[in-house]
Amino acid sequence: MVRKIVNIISTVILVLLIAFVIFLFIIRLSGQTPSIFGYQIMRVTTGSMEPTLMVGDVIMVKETDPADIHKDDIISYESIQGELKGQIITHRVVEEPARVEDTYFIQTQGDVEGAALDPRITDKQVKGKYLYKLEFLKGIYTFFLSPYGIITFVFVIVALFGYEIISLIISYKSLDEHDEDDEEYYEPKAKKESKKRKKPKKTHFK
Repeated sequence: MVRKIVNIISTVILVLLIAFVIFLFIIRLSGQTPSIFGYQIMRVTTGSMEPTLMVGDVIMVKETDPADIHKDDIISYESIQGELKGQIITHRVVEEPARVEDTYFIQTQGDVEGAALDPRITDKQVKGKYLYKLEFLKGIYTFFLSPYGIITFVFVIVALFGYEIISLIISYKSLDEHDEDDEEYYEPKAKKESKKRKKPKKTHFK
């Protein structure tokens, strides 16, 4: 029973680790930010928002209606021009967004002293509005995005796979031994029954 519980727990941990590794690689390699029910987790990689957001901070961003974006909100958006084209930028809205027909035009700027105004963006570029920092994830996130963290992940996954394989081998051996014991136990009994079934020889007297 204990071994079965341990196997279940190790399998669940393995699945979660693999899912988390895939999640991290999606963020790091594809440049895309996964969204779950409209919520996205992002990591600050530059100092353009210091001291509000520091390099390495992990933040929660939520998809929002353009009409709900106002001055002093912090938003994340995709840059479509310049050196940062295709990158996600998290900056503060410094003017009340202007609506022209069905499009909102938004002016943003970094919080760091001396930051220049960003090129004006539209609501179609907006990924979401900043909600709060995820302090408890900062250290974990930073470690597992480092080379040492990736090596640790690989080691843990290999170790769990190895444990699972060894557990399966042990289980199969136990089953085989159990089957052999059953055969040895029932064989003599079968012979006794066969002996009992033999009819006695009839003796004829003249």
